[in-house]
Amino acid sequence: MAKSVFKNHKIKIVLASICVMLFTGLKFWNNFTPLPTNNWNPREISRIKVSDPEDFKFAVFGDHRGNRSVLKPLLRDIDKSKEMAFAIDGGDLVNVGEKGLFQRYLHMMQENVAIPLLTAIGNHDIHNNSSSIYREIFGPTYYAFQVGQSYFIVLDTAMMKAGFDKVERQWLENELKKSQTFQARLVFMHEPLLDPRSNDSNKFLQEKDRRDLLDLFKHYKATHLFASHIHGYFSGVWEGVPYTITGGAGQRLGGEDPQHSFYHYVKVHISKGHVETMVMRIDPEGKIGRVFNFLEDIIENDLVGLGLLLGAGVLLFPLVLSIWRQHALK
Repeated sequence: MAKSVFKNHKIKIVLASICVMLFTGLKFWNNFTPLPTNNWNPREISRIKVSDPEDFKFAVFGDHRGNRSVLKPLLRDIDKSKEMAFAIDGGDLVNVGEKGLFQRYLHMMQENVAIPLLTAIGNHDIHNNSSSIYREIFGPTYYAFQVGQSYFIVLDTAMMKAGFDKVERQWLENELKKSQTFQARLVFMHEPLLDPRSNDSNKFLQEKDRRDLLDLFKHYKATHLFASHIHGYFSGVWEGVPYTITGGAGQRLGGEDPQHSFYHYVKVHISKGHVETMVMRIDPEGKIGRVFNFLEDIIENDLVGLGLLLGAGVLLFPLVLSIWRQHALK
């Protein structure tokens, strides 16, 4: 019976086998491809140069997962502004934290922006509940650095629902203490302390952690907090601490309110310790550009794997049905 089935469905079996082999090859590439680089963030920090330590500008954006139709014009807009000293990507760099996808992300960054680019880890940058691949490529998931008279603290809030890590919490307080001699103290995280759309204090982290972090930021006089995760733009004050949420770099927007739901990045101007933010709206590429970007995404991302598996299933379904029918007739 097996020979008869193979003879009748030979082409389908061969095509399905090719689909499965290609899918396996893609998964192998994404998981076992060599690292594109290592210690990315420490190296990028060393590239930052400002002519005036008390007066400079930089860009912040987040939540794109590699969506080229928005991210490319966003990066080009940042790059053409000669006043920008560096940029910070607030997380969700990729759909899932695999080596191959991080490699494509870095390639796109290097193609479209020349200034130093730093990253914060987002929840989509985790792979199998681990940040090990991210750390291998970018370095520590939380770190601090200084530019002129300003102190920058980048946190790991990618898995805040599980509770804020005690070691990171102690490190944060130590860094906030160090920052007291600087004119400005800026904190960056992926998941915000609360959701300004509903004022829900428990949506992203436990109440005790939210309360603890806010107390730390108030006690040590954090100048400004920056977050992403919510796909839109929000700005305000959390119990006396100014904040900006910038999550409009490419992922589907989280609503239709024109005041908050639009693609953008944020330009930050620091002058003698004073922080001024300006939201910069971005228009996605036109229809032709979006088609090419979509094709690139299909070629490079998990949509290929999904398509291959679906194709193999469609090809093998008549085969399975034929075997079942022959078995039922016996």
